[in-house]
Amino acid sequence: MPGPVPRAWHPRSVTIRRMLPSDASGAQSILKESPEASMWSMESLEESASRWIAWVAERGGQVVGFLVGRPAADEFEILNLAVGTEFRRKGIASRLIQTAIDTARSARVANIFLEVRASNEAGIALYRSLDFKPCGQRKNYYRDPIEDAVLLIFNNFETVS
Repeated sequence: MPGPVPRAWHPRSVTIRRMLPSDASGAQSILKESPEASMWSMESLEESASRWIAWVAERGGQVVGFLVGRPAADEFEILNLAVGTEFRRKGIASRLIQTAIDTARSARVANIFLEVRASNEAGIALYRSLDFKPCGQRKNYYRDPIEDAVLLIFNNFETVS
């Protein structure tokens, strides 16, 4: 006899909300399965939730993704983004990035910057699909393994008078 029918996945079953220090352990778990993301300590994640602008994607009380960024003058930098492997390719990263873009737009930010591992083709394709453009490279920026970073910029804001 078959078991219960699994609930179908729906993107709206995920909530995007501000990251709390208590979300750090969930974010840390995601980082452990995300070698393409920047590896941060639990303390760094807790501090990020208090000090910078950070969001989590939550489904059923579980943190399934997060994004941390920081403002710098009239710019915004995305510092870290990761989604749990089970929840990738379901639009969660796009929703987190769109939340950052909307927040930056409201704050009248001129540009959003980020860097991504040169080998992270899926990440680069995602950012490009959201109108981020390559704007530079940092040689040997990443460790474990040593790798270049591709710099990307989003400046697709309408002029605000």
